Amino acid sequence: MQNYYETNHDPNIVYDEQVDAVSRYVAGVFGWMFFGLLITAMATIGIIIGMFASPAFADLVLGLLSSPVIFIVLIGQMALVGFLSARAVKMQTTTAVGMYLLYAATNGLTVGLISVLILQWNMALLGTAFGITVARFGIMAAYGYVTKKDLTSMGSLLFMGLIGIILASVVNWFLGNAMLDFIICVVGLFIFLGLVAYDTQKIKGFYRHAQSQGTDGARVAGNLAIVGALMLYLDFINIFLFVVRLLGRRR
Repeated sequence: MQNYYETNHDPNIVYDEQVDAVSRYVAGVFGWMFFGLLITAMATIGIIIGMFASPAFADLVLGLLSSPVIFIVLIGQMALVGFLSARAVKMQTTTAVGMYLLYAATNGLTVGLISVLILQWNMALLGTAFGITVARFGIMAAYGYVTKKDLTSMGSLLFMGLIGIILASVVNWFLGNAMLDFIICVVGLFIFLGLVAYDTQKIKGFYRHAQSQGTDGARVAGNLAIVGALMLYLDFINIFLFVVRLLGRRR
């Protein structure tokens, strides 16, 4: 008969417990991501309803989108993302959560309305774009979670590609070249699909890193969960916007 130590320290049992813990952690990160998307969707819907109900409010919102104010909002959002990503491990979890939800709420204006304007209020196409995004995102997230291949090198290539897309987008802002815009959309879509797999695998490493932090591990795990949710949120939003732009070209 096995003794107590042998029964309760079976390597297979320990491994299964670790796998279950990582699975619960990743599921929690995805939960925060979907909650952020819900906040964004609610903010967008609220603004759209307000625009339908009040022409004055609609004029105000459209005026903001065509004024320098929108650039101030975008810069503020980027600063918020940068600060949260850089300082999340050191701040309180409640602060990290608050900043993440604030970003998700303000994104309801910039992301939601830009996509609606591109599709000219065609809610059927907007729903199609969302469905395509969910399907593609889900496939790549599942791959990133189950694959045994180290995606670190792929992440470096994707990051360089992302820098290239940003620079090309800035250049095309002034050129207004339709073919270059199409190329940017296609390449950008594939880059962010790749980032979904890379970020999902990276989030699994977040849990292991937090477990090495001793008594501070729970706080670090909670904060890194918010960072992971933000990463996935940004991947989802950018995939959605690229799909919206591609569908908008076909109208």
